[in-house]
Amino acid sequence: MGESTRMIDVEKLISYSEDLVAVLKDRKDITNATQCLQHFTDLRSHCDSDSKEVYRLLQEYEEKIEACKKKTEQAKSEVVDCAEMDYLQKEFQEEFEKERQLKEEFR
Repeated sequence: MGESTRMIDVEKLISYSEDLVAVLKDRKDITNATQCLQHFTDLRSHCDSDSKEVYRLLQEYEEKIEACKKKTEQAKSEVVDCAEMDYLQKEFQEEFEKERQLKEEFR
C-alpha cells in the first residue's frame, strides 16, 4: 500500500513539473514571475522599514510615558494632601489664637 501511495505522489510530482516547465517556457510568464518576485522583495523591504519605524516610535512613546510617570510621582510627593493641609491650618489657627491671647494679657 505504501508503494502505490508513493507512486501516485511521484506521478503528481511529474505532472506538476511538466506543467511548470510548460508555463516557464513562455517568456511572458517568466517576466511576470520575475516582476512578482521584485514586487514581493520591494514589499518586504517596505514592511521591514515600517516595522523598524513603528518599533522606534513605540520605544519613544514608552520613554515619554515613563518620564510622565516620574513627573507625576514627583508632583504627588511635593503636594501636601488635603488632610495634612487642614491639620496644619488648624494648628496655625490655634497658635495664632494663643499668641493673640498672650498679647491681650500683656496689655
